[in-house]
Amino acid sequence: MNHQSFHYVTALAGNPNCGKTTLFNALTGSTAYVGNWPGVTVEKKSGTAHYLNDTLEIVDLPGIYSLVPYSPEEAIAGKFLKERPDLIINIVDASNIERNLYLTTQLMELHIPIVIALNMMDVVKKRGDRIDCTLLSKLLGIPAVPVSASKGEGLSALLRAADGAVKKPAVYPVVKKPAGTRDAETALADARYKYIEDITRKAVRKHSASEKSRTEKIDSVATNRFLAIPLFFLLILGIFYITFGPIGSFFVHCVNLFLTGWFSPIVNSALVGIGASAWVRSLVLEGIIAGVGAVLKFLPQILLLFLLLSLLEDSGYMARAAFIMDAPMRKIGLSGRAFVPLLMGFGCTVPAVMGTRILENEKDRRLTILILPFMSCSAKTPVYSLFISSFFIGYRPIAMFLIYISGMAMGLLSALLFKNSILKGEPAPFVMELPDYRLPTAKTIGLHVKRRVNDFLQKAGTTVFIATVVVWLLQRFTVNLQMTADSSQSILAAVGRKIAPVFTLCGFGDWKSAVSLFAGLVSKESVISTMSVLYPGKLEIALQSSFTSLSACSFLIFVLFYTPCVTALAAVRRETGSLKWMALSAGYQLAAAWYLSAMFYQCAVFIQNCI
Repeated sequence: MNHQSFHYVTALAGNPNCGKTTLFNALTGSTAYVGNWPGVTVEKKSGTAHYLNDTLEIVDLPGIYSLVPYSPEEAIAGKFLKERPDLIINIVDASNIERNLYLTTQLMELHIPIVIALNMMDVVKKRGDRIDCTLLSKLLGIPAVPVSASKGEGLSALLRAADGAVKKPAVYPVVKKPAGTRDAETALADARYKYIEDITRKAVRKHSASEKSRTEKIDSVATNRFLAIPLFFLLILGIFYITFGPIGSFFVHCVNLFLTGWFSPIVNSALVGIGASAWVRSLVLEGIIAGVGAVLKFLPQILLLFLLLSLLEDSGYMARAAFIMDAPMRKIGLSGRAFVPLLMGFGCTVPAVMGTRILENEKDRRLTILILPFMSCSAKTPVYSLFISSFFIGYRPIAMFLIYISGMAMGLLSALLFKNSILKGEPAPFVMELPDYRLPTAKTIGLHVKRRVNDFLQKAGTTVFIATVVVWLLQRFTVNLQMTADSSQSILAAVGRKIAPVFTLCGFGDWKSAVSLFAGLVSKESVISTMSVLYPGKLEIALQSSFTSLSACSFLIFVLFYTPCVTALAAVRRETGSLKWMALSAGYQLAAAWYLSAMFYQCAVFIQNCI
């Protein structure tokens, strides 16, 4: 017997930190895709789930506390809900049910079928609390399904309830404003909270425990006014030690051994076997494999970095980091909320620039965008790792820590400069909920890391690949378009010699390093792929013969501070809506990189000569 199938547009709505993203991933799995909302750069996630023959197209709305549009996220959620989706799955943090139900009372007024997903029921049970879901459903007039998104529990029951709710829509009670008030908005909010209090008093039983919760105990240290910031930097240093110390370096060595000791010889044998010409073998081996491989070998360190940062984020610690950074950031004209996109900048500048949409006023957004590129994106990590391995191998974790801290310090100083000149004004108030500490799940961490690693691999397979081939071709042909084995006579060398004098005061005024930096404007990974094509033999040894320790430091300083890739600049242009601000961002960073690099090198040489 054939059953008719239905397709429902389903909005997933809830407060921030209620486990909404975890539930979205659990329901949609591999069908999820990420884009942007039309006309804005706030992230939009969509995916599909299935129940029997029916399909639920699930749209993950931004986390909101209310439908009153005080922020871009709330405006987007409100606009989408006004378009009347077929169903709302309202995810409620069962461990903080009173506050979460405030949004529920507003959703009820939209007269759209609703199902409540009571998430984190495992936390409720651990506390010794009890929620009568049947009674809660009866009092609200809405199906309330207990789930644990992180463990994948209750999902089938949730989909069954959702399917039933959309096929047999109910009429929900609406909280009405008390008569005779002057202040309508406040009175309505009070009425909603009273309604919630009446319901939870009947359906929720809380265990009365005098001892502090686990979250409170951890926060007594993690948010302590004296220990919080040192602990934060200690954690970051620990991450760098794991990522760039013996563990990360071991995996880099394994990948490099695989590429150079096994993969490259096999490819060479295959090319010889099919009678490929010398220039084809050179392109594949010395160009593509050497260039892309020089970037790919640092994949283990990128993976470790994202893995450890995801652990901190999913555990709930990163919300504390934003909280503890609020006070120092206010001194430079920003609120703690700006810490979120700045932190994203360590992954990639593009989504970080887009993430500034969470900031409420234009001044804060522009100030954050101007200093964001000083937060070293993951694309620069291979450059740092290569030079540190070549010149400072015994100090890898400390050197990497100092590089990242220097970038942050420059960002803070730049913010002070802009705050007192072109972007004057007070930062917006900062209100942020601190979620309970939770043990991150392997599935959620895996999804986070997979997305970032896929971005890295996609860039290596497209941008870096194309840049490598172009560089190989340009260093194999003269300006008269004659093939040459001497790269110093090539088109690339001719162009590089025009640029190189600019970097003389920085200590690396040769055409190869100049061309590598120029290629880095396309993508920062291209700095390494270009060098691997231009410098013959083992790259670390080749660099040691071309750079001194001082000029290597100077080069790293330039890479740390100079203009981000063209994709990031395009994001700045879109987000600020102005070519002027994009030009200011690019020009300021380029000038800062050259000046600081040159100052360091000249001062270091002067001190060295004096000694």
